[in-house]
Amino acid sequence: MIKVCLYSASTFIQGGAEVIALPREKGAVLWIDIHNESNESEQLIFDQFGCHPLTIQDARRRRHPPKTEHFTDQSFVLLRELTSVTGSLGFQTLQMSCFIGDDFLITRHDKPSKAIDSWWDNAELEKTVKRGPMVLFASITNNMGLDYLDLLLNFEPALTTYEDTLLTSPSDKLLRDLITCKTWLRKLKRLHSYHDRVYSQLLAHLKQEHESDTDAIHSVTDVYEKFERLNSLSTLYYDLAGDLIDGHISLTSHKLNETMRVLTVVTAIFVPLGFLAGLYGMNFDNMPELHHHNGYYILVGVMCAIALGLVALFKRNKWL
Repeated sequence: MIKVCLYSASTFIQGGAEVIALPREKGAVLWIDIHNESNESEQLIFDQFGCHPLTIQDARRRRHPPKTEHFTDQSFVLLRELTSVTGSLGFQTLQMSCFIGDDFLITRHDKPSKAIDSWWDNAELEKTVKRGPMVLFASITNNMGLDYLDLLLNFEPALTTYEDTLLTSPSDKLLRDLITCKTWLRKLKRLHSYHDRVYSQLLAHLKQEHESDTDAIHSVTDVYEKFERLNSLSTLYYDLAGDLIDGHISLTSHKLNETMRVLTVVTAIFVPLGFLAGLYGMNFDNMPELHHHNGYYILVGVMCAIALGLVALFKRNKWL
């Protein structure tokens, strides 16, 4: 599907591919959105607007890390947009390719884009298109950043709950949940580090090559700051999830050490008792103690004294 909107000579038109052929006056701005179109159809558009073959190849790759490239008459930006959320943090993304020229913006994606759809039906679309392709690009990707921000902020209460649960009732399920969250946070952290670098490079390019276009610079700066915050938040939550996992392992190790200490104390108490029981359990005829009238009671008393003495010793040393 190809959707096109054109602002030219105070006239705003929305439609399909036929809008591309309409005459455009100086200062006109064209936005072309390509969604799941055939390679032949989209190639005609790419050729018409002089898109670099290597950027087209990158746009068509199913999985490519976010990047930006700059040419004489246009810039290419590849991003990943949030499409769906499962559970507290699981998410799916789609690849969004943007070709930004002086008077046009081409967006390409294989799956439906929430950010694109929200702007296509937005009452502010005409005003935004009028401000230029770079401002329109920044406005669309700003919505992408807001979706990522909502994902992280909605996850924050769950992280707080995990922290409280760790202090009250740590369990194997909690550890599994924390490991799962850390896995998703690592993916987010990696993704936002890419986005952060992309917008940093794009902003530097604008300041160097389009210093007079303050509107575009301000719009991209706003999006850059948003993704910079996302990068910081995802890194913070990733480190916090790692700290909680380490804390859970430490608590588990501490409980295991407590159990081993009790078992060691019990073993230490029964070793001398077992020795005495084994010694006097040997079948020798010439053992005077066995024929003593109170031999049994003396042995039991000695064993009890040893046991009580060891218990007192362990308590004094705070081993019990």
